[in-house]
Amino acid sequence: MTVERMMLIIDCQTTGISGDMLLASLVDLGADGKRIIDALYSCQDVVEWLRIREISFSEVSRSGFRAMMLNISYSGDGEHERSGSEVHDAIVRCCDHLALDGRARAFALKSIDEIIRAEARIHREDRSHVHLHEISSADTIVDIVGTALALQDLRLLDADVYATRVAVGGGYLTFSHGTVSNPASAILEIFKGRRFTLVGGPVEHELTTPTGAAMLVSLAEGSVDNYPAFECVNVGYGAGMHEFTSVPNVLKVVLGRRRLGSMHGMLGTDSVLILETNIDDVEGEHIGNMVERLMESSARDVSVVSAIGKKGRPSYILRVICDSQSMGTILDIIFKESGTLGVRVQECMRYVLPREIISVPMSIEGREFNVRAKVVRDGGGRVVYIKAEHDDVAMIARALGMPYRLAHSIINKGITSRLIGDSSG
Repeated sequence: MTVERMMLIIDCQTTGISGDMLLASLVDLGADGKRIIDALYSCQDVVEWLRIREISFSEVSRSGFRAMMLNISYSGDGEHERSGSEVHDAIVRCCDHLALDGRARAFALKSIDEIIRAEARIHREDRSHVHLHEISSADTIVDIVGTALALQDLRLLDADVYATRVAVGGGYLTFSHGTVSNPASAILEIFKGRRFTLVGGPVEHELTTPTGAAMLVSLAEGSVDNYPAFECVNVGYGAGMHEFTSVPNVLKVVLGRRRLGSMHGMLGTDSVLILETNIDDVEGEHIGNMVERLMESSARDVSVVSAIGKKGRPSYILRVICDSQSMGTILDIIFKESGTLGVRVQECMRYVLPREIISVPMSIEGREFNVRAKVVRDGGGRVVYIKAEHDDVAMIARALGMPYRLAHSIINKGITSRLIGDSSG
């Protein structure tokens, strides 16, 4: 049985991402623009200071490329500065008024919370008092609520979302607090501590806005260096406000599909780093010690493969799987312990089975033990995979004076009998 899984790639590596570009790209991808426009107009009934004069989507050209653009104008006094709590409350009211489903609502509230958190930290203000200076309050509502509606309309809130590296631009920004280098502090605060790669350029202009950054981190867990494998279903293009001469100011979103086996419904996804290097002129004891140190330093897996190097010399390929938080420590160990002069690094998306660690009481040769085991169950709760923890098996083998292989067989049979019996009963 083949299962289809939809995915969305937000390609912001060329000219970044802003709120209006993301919304426009999703409308170009197929979201119902008229329904979104009507919904945003109706939000004025619950947010008295949201005064939309006109809103539309239109096709424009950016450096010769067709793209969709959000056009919006407001009536009233043009006030753009409001407290974060006012904007947050306005988005809550809009979500309630439009009866957004739970996932769309959660996305909208997380996006505005990201902006408020960043501004509060920058200005050392309480979240309830922080003001959103250069972020137009009305634009923020339109971009966030409109995007939530578009994602709901496209049924993409359950899709796997990937982001490319994020172009932030260059040069300087001038606003109420003076002139600062680009990217501004709010952008850095939003991305801080997250697995997104930021790249400068390719123009001296602000390319990624706080609203765009906040919505991106609310949708994707990090950035990838390359597109994952997929079947292309559709592509949407969202135009930025400015026209650049050297590069099209367009955000690209790609709707994809993956066809996988029937176990796909059980699978989760995450992103890992693969560190690899070739080493030679090193003794086996050094390799063993290095593997132990790497595993003690939060490496998820370490493997060493025999190889033939330059001039026919025997060598090894060291391969380490880790996360971004532990990469610095692991690189330090590799360089110090292996003598290598370079390490290749690749980011890789992987599918993982959800697992749980359980403790199973067992009686073996008249003695009582508690054995930890990894257990994977299918959607119906049936056990599909069991593996006793190596350290517990080794401890029991030593305690009973029996070969590891025999202890492993006895323990796994006992755990399987216990769990299969429990699930069938």
